[in-house]
Amino acid sequence: MEDLVDQGKVKAIGVANYSVRHLKQLMKVCRIKPMVNQVEFHPRLVQSELLEFCKKNGIVLQAYASLGSSDAGQAATFFALPPVRAAAEAHKATPAQVLLRWALEKGALVVPKSCNPERIRENAKIFSFSLTKKEVAAIDAVHDGGRLAWKGLDPDSVE
Repeated sequence: MEDLVDQGKVKAIGVANYSVRHLKQLMKVCRIKPMVNQVEFHPRLVQSELLEFCKKNGIVLQAYASLGSSDAGQAATFFALPPVRAAAEAHKATPAQVLLRWALEKGALVVPKSCNPERIRENAKIFSFSLTKKEVAAIDAVHDGGRLAWKGLDPDSVE
């Protein structure tokens, strides 16, 4: 991939599901560090150590499963979480908007997917409000290490 950057065929390199350990190993041998690391990141899996490592090293953490996931039949909805509902009510926003805003305020990049034009417009309105520190902390407190993707497997267990 570094050769493709050198040849001008790509502008940046990204990785997915890299843990701090994986990134450290990669950065010891690469010439061009990744610009983005796409990982599972949501209220049940607030990867704070990874997020801070990425920030410190100029790597953007891109969140996936921000609104839940149906991987391996593990459908999860975060919309009913009490702190999400409370923030949604306080800001006259949808739970989806609160979840996306929460991830942004944590410092993660979110790219929600939708084919529904109304949801796309709705998602774009996450810049019209901010969460309080107390609201962010309440959503953070939901963290229990629960993984929805990879059938619950921690990518750090992969060598």
